[in-house]
Amino acid sequence: MAISTTRESRAAGLRRLLEEAVLVPWAGVLLGLIGVCIVVAAISRYFLTVDNILGNVALYFSWFAIAGFGEALVMIGGGLDLSVGSIMGLSGMVSALVLANGMPLWLALIAGLAVGAFAGAVNGFAVTRIGLNPFIATLATLGVFRGMAYGIVLGEAVTPPNNAAGKAFTALGGALGVVPVPVIVMVVLAVGMYVALAHTPFGRHVYALGGNEAATRLLGLNINRLKMILYVLSGLTAAVGGILLTARAGTALPDAAEGYELGVIAGVIIGGVSLTGGQGTIPGVLIGAALLGVINNGIVLAGLAGYWQQLIIGLVIAAAAGLDVLRQRLAYLRSA
Repeated sequence: MAISTTRESRAAGLRRLLEEAVLVPWAGVLLGLIGVCIVVAAISRYFLTVDNILGNVALYFSWFAIAGFGEALVMIGGGLDLSVGSIMGLSGMVSALVLANGMPLWLALIAGLAVGAFAGAVNGFAVTRIGLNPFIATLATLGVFRGMAYGIVLGEAVTPPNNAAGKAFTALGGALGVVPVPVIVMVVLAVGMYVALAHTPFGRHVYALGGNEAATRLLGLNINRLKMILYVLSGLTAAVGGILLTARAGTALPDAAEGYELGVIAGVIIGGVSLTGGQGTIPGVLIGAALLGVINNGIVLAGLAGYWQQLIIGLVIAAAAGLDVLRQRLAYLRSA
C-alpha cells in the first residue's frame, strides 16, 4: 500500500512538473534546446568548440533573434508582421547604396534604420488607419519592400567601397576577439527589450493589448498609437538585422534575407509567443532562435542536405503551435 501511494505521489509530481513546463512558455523549448545540443554534440565533437558555437551557431541565429525581438512585440500585442525579411533586405541595400555613393558610415546606418522605421510605419498605418488585417497588410508589403530592394538597384548587387567608411561597415559583420559583433548587438538588444517588456508600463500595455484589446481601449490607452509603435519597432529591429547581415556578407544583394520571415516568426513562435497575443517573453525568443541555429548547425555537421532543415523547422513550428494550444487549455482549466 505504501509503495502504491509513493508511486502515485511521484506520478502526480511528474504530472505537475510537466504542466508547469508547458505553462512557462520557454521552459519546454529550453529543455528541447538542451536535448538537441546533446544529440548534435554526440554527432560531432566540433559542435562544442568556441569557434563553432560563436562563429557559426550564435552568428547564424543572431539575425533571426534581432529581427525576432521586434516581431515578438507585434505578436504579443496581437498583430503579425510578415514583411520582416523584406525589410531586412531593403535596409541593408539602402545602407550599402549610401556608402557606394561616397557618404559617411553614420549616414549610411541612419538611412538603413530610417528605411526600417518607415517600412514599419507603413505596416502600422495599413493596420490601424486603413483597417487591413495584419496578415493581409504585411503579406502585401512583403512583396512591395522586396520589389523596392530590386528596383532601386535594377536587380544588381551593391558593394561598399574599399575606403574607411566601407571597411568600417564590413567590420560590423566581423568580430571583437572571438565574439561576432552581431552576437554582441543581439545580447544588448535582448537585455534592453527584456527590461522594456517586463519592467515598464509600456510592456504592461503591450501584454494588455494582446490579451484583450477591447478592455485595453476602455482603460483609456491610445490603441492605434501603441500598435503603430510596435510596428515601427519591428521595422527597426529588422533593419538592424539586415544591416548586420549585409555587413557580414560584404555585398548587398536584392534577394538578401529572402525567406527569413519564416525563420524569424518560427523562432518567435517556438520561443513561446502566443499566436493569439498577450503572452511571450524576450528570453523565450532568444531560446527559440538558438534552437533554430543549433538545428541548422547540426544538419551541416551531420552532412545532411539543406532541405532537411526546412522539414525539421516545419515540424518544430507545428509542435510549438500545438504546445501553445495545450498551454491555453491548461491555463483555462486552472482558472476554471
